[in-house]
Amino acid sequence: MEGAVPDRILAGVAAASRRRAAAVRGGEVLERDGLVLALSNLADPSLNGVYVERAPSDARAALAWAASEVSARGHALGIDRPVGRFAELDEAIGDLRLRRIESRSAMVADPSSLPPAEPPAGISIRPVRTRSDALALATVDAEAWGGEVEHSVRAFADGVLGVDGVGAFVGWDGDAPVGCAVAHRHERSIGVFGVGVVPDARRRGLGSALTVVAARSAPADLSWLFPSEMAATMYRHLGFGDLETWEVWVDPTGSDGVDPTGSDGVDPTGSDLLR
Repeated sequence: MEGAVPDRILAGVAAASRRRAAAVRGGEVLERDGLVLALSNLADPSLNGVYVERAPSDARAALAWAASEVSARGHALGIDRPVGRFAELDEAIGDLRLRRIESRSAMVADPSSLPPAEPPAGISIRPVRTRSDALALATVDAEAWGGEVEHSVRAFADGVLGVDGVGAFVGWDGDAPVGCAVAHRHERSIGVFGVGVVPDARRRGLGSALTVVAARSAPADLSWLFPSEMAATMYRHLGFGDLETWEVWVDPTGSDGVDPTGSDGVDPTGSDLLR
């Protein structure tokens, strides 16, 4: 794997967050001093976040700016970042009395070392090529996560079809969409996001197969993802290894009308931090 892997993941997360927010009608991408604000401006805290691309030169000022910008748009401040890499930023988070709501391991693999993608019998995995395919992906995302279909359509259907650097896949049981996954490419790395499986199709290996398909969707020497604790063992069995811990911190007094601490944000297949 070329380059420092943690830095490559930082860059990949920033690139993915920019694409995702920019694809939403009414979304915004704001940047200052190493921070990227990726705002869908939808009423879903998981779709409005702050990401760290590099160490800010003045972490307190950068985080204060981010807090002001998200508050002006009616959102709660939420920031995802690796633990222990940015001491001044950690102190600034403490000053603002943000609350940690989630801790996950960043996991990495060489895509060439992953096993073959073998979906369950009777299920096929196909790339998203049409608007109808993209809407099917959004339907699966909403059902898998228990979210709003409208949010999934605006945040994901419009963000995967014909977007440079993005590959999306749907698992089909006949004519019924039952699983999905999205790959975000940055240079020679691929981040796997949004792996979701509808309840009736779970525990059959579809999530693993979708992950491998996404991780191998383009030439790359690094694949990465952020599994939930309950799914980490599955990804280790696939060949992903733990790299570092990332945490999600939020302002529990945010003004977006949704309590950011009231949802565990867990993907049913445990595959991502950003959804």
